[in-house]
Amino acid sequence: MNTKNLKAYLLARAQEASTWRGVVLVLTAAGIVLRPELQELIVTAGLGLAGLVGAAFPDAKKGEGDQ
Repeated sequence: MNTKNLKAYLLARAQEASTWRGVVLVLTAAGIVLRPELQELIVTAGLGLAGLVGAAFPDAKKGEGDQ
C-alpha cells in the first residue's frame, strides 16, 4: 500500500463513527489505568462520549467506504 492509498484509507476510516467510538473507548480504558480513584467518572464520561459520537455520526450506507 503506497502513501497515497494509506492516506485515503485513513481518511475514510476517520469519517466512520465506529472509528471514533473505538478511539474514545481506548482512551477511556487508558484513563482507568492512569487514574484508578476516578474510575467511575472516567467510565461514565467515556461511555457518554462514545454514545454521543454514535448519535452524531451517520451510519455508513451499504457499499460506502468499500475500496
